[in-house]
Amino acid sequence: MLFPVFSPPGEPSSGHCATCAAIRSLIAYAKGLEDCQIEVEVSQGIVTLAGYASCDAAVEKAIGIAADFSSMPVHSTINVRETRVAMPSRTAFRPSKDRQSAGKILYMKRDLI
Repeated sequence: MLFPVFSPPGEPSSGHCATCAAIRSLIAYAKGLEDCQIEVEVSQGIVTLAGYASCDAAVEKAIGIAADFSSMPVHSTINVRETRVAMPSRTAFRPSKDRQSAGKILYMKRDLI
């Protein structure tokens, strides 16, 4: 006689682990979510998304991916953080101190006809 094996309610089942891994992979390789850091957890029949995203559209996309893959409800605590572009250092804008080459064209591409 065979008996079905049930996990205790507090322990994650293999189905929850597989769902969690699949959603993590889908989010990790989704276009537009490359710069996001989103963690996925499946517990007590709820998919929880947490971490950081670059914009609200990225949050909505991650939630959509999780909801489309799983039949479980999706709860999100993803924070949106703005991405900043670093300004170039001032050394890039300093003129050359070499007096012989200052103000002269050092290289010019010529098109030969």
